[in-house]
Amino acid sequence: MNTSTPAATAFDALPVTEQLGRVKNLARQALPLYGLPFDSDISLLNYSENATWLVKPPPETPNLFPKRVLRINRPGYNPRPNINTELDWVLAIRRDTPIITADPIPGLDGEFVQHIWHKDVPQPRNCVLLTFLEGVQPDETNRRAAFQLLGDVTARLHKHVLNWRPPRPLHRLLWNFDNLIGPNAYWGNWRDNPDLDAPTRALIERALPLIQKRVTALGTDPDRFNLIHADLRDANLLIHNGQVAAIDFDDCGFSWFMHDLAAALSFMETAPDAPDCVDAWFTGYNKIRTLSKPERDELDTFILLRRLQLTAWIGSHADTAQARSVRPGHAAGTALLCEKYLRKHA
Repeated sequence: MNTSTPAATAFDALPVTEQLGRVKNLARQALPLYGLPFDSDISLLNYSENATWLVKPPPETPNLFPKRVLRINRPGYNPRPNINTELDWVLAIRRDTPIITADPIPGLDGEFVQHIWHKDVPQPRNCVLLTFLEGVQPDETNRRAAFQLLGDVTARLHKHVLNWRPPRPLHRLLWNFDNLIGPNAYWGNWRDNPDLDAPTRALIERALPLIQKRVTALGTDPDRFNLIHADLRDANLLIHNGQVAAIDFDDCGFSWFMHDLAAALSFMETAPDAPDCVDAWFTGYNKIRTLSKPERDELDTFILLRRLQLTAWIGSHADTAQARSVRPGHAAGTALLCEKYLRKHA
């Protein structure tokens, strides 16, 4: 994540391999804070905003401790109180529901969140150590089954949060209209997306006030606007021995429950089977709880809202491999969604 300091700007300009080498040094420095050997085996699992590492014992002591996952949080996104809320919810989900989660592991000082720094990395970072979960993602060749499972898990999370009594005040990002797609949105300004031509920009500008009007009318009562995962796609489910795990709660925050459905459709909003996936999601969801008719009536509003959030994300991450993989056709698909939305609501 870009920051305003010259050192951070210089770090972001480094080749990814160089960044990774430096962040790996930072990760290794975190290990003793959790009582793990400095020379533990570390391998990269994912590097986008956060850097996530698989940690295994040194080769000479292969049974010293179980595999762990070390997450080095991006700077300037979620401060320590926010991360603590995420971990409180994750632990409560594991305790109160059938959903498996990666449990946080406290450091030697008893705190889940550790603060680390290294001379090669421009800013101190927060980090969290988690249990490693076995499992595979839902079968990509059967998207209907995957979306039905997503709906089931999402409904369980929504039902849980409505009944949860957290141990301390909640601190998480607020995913409202302004923070999703406003000029200063968390993931950037959609206008900075390099693939948008003038007609597409004009379509988006026309759609924005309609989206804002409709989500404002829907309101923010707790039974429709509450703590949500905010990125519950099939990539964030794991299946193992008949049990389902939900992972990657880093983006969880306060938003409309319907945003979780839109997030499940990320980057496939214009796919031919998208309506069937939505139907399957509702089939799974309705087994656990139901969404009100006013919420369901805004399905296309939330799909477009998420699509524009991702348009902003592509613009602020245009040079990353992940953004490059989804850029082809994204702007054109966004234009089609806007045209359809304007025909219905303008």
